[in-house]
Amino acid sequence: MPLFRTINPWPEATVYLWDISETLEQLLVLGTMTDQSKVRFDSMKSLVHRKGFLSVRALLQSAGLSDDDLYYDQYGKPFLHSGKYISITHSHARSAIIVAPYPVGIDIELRRPKILRIAHKFCPGISQELSDIAHETVDQYTYVWTAKESIYKMAAMPGLGFLKDIELNQWRADTDQTTPLPLNEIAFVQAQGKITKGQERNFIYQGFMTHEYICGMTKDASIND
Repeated sequence: MPLFRTINPWPEATVYLWDISETLEQLLVLGTMTDQSKVRFDSMKSLVHRKGFLSVRALLQSAGLSDDDLYYDQYGKPFLHSGKYISITHSHARSAIIVAPYPVGIDIELRRPKILRIAHKFCPGISQELSDIAHETVDQYTYVWTAKESIYKMAAMPGLGFLKDIELNQWRADTDQTTPLPLNEIAFVQAQGKITKGQERNFIYQGFMTHEYICGMTKDASIND
């Protein structure tokens, strides 16, 4: 299918979501690839990874960009030649990008019980605030993971630990978003984030549930809405 939907979590920040329902051949004609991207694509063995990679190129087209506008630093963090910021994510049959004039991060995850087996590696416990919002344990930990992963992507600090270096608090549900979600999606969930390693930094997180996925976005708290 074409672009699934767009969301504006903050001023001048746009999230583009793609539901990966196409065949590999259909995705190949929806976006362009640079020679470097073609090398990366050809090295991928997994069909899921290949389709995720191509769906991101289709998302770039939807955002008025192309693969030529994208480049990566030595740590694999994506940037745009225009000076705007971008973050990229894909999980199984869903992919997303966020584009903004300030640093942002995004992560999308399939809601799976598997996350409970690794929860102790990234989360010391679930706060009562989050428990009141998301009653399913899998959802609770998935929200925490997308928050910490999106903070990690935005901060781009090598060696940043999910368990001890990133703190989350002040979880709440926001039903007054200017971009209403469909009935099969829950309201935006918000939280405060903080990196405690090195120079302390504070972040704002927003997440939402869409079908079997949870998507989370982060920006620096110093950026005014």
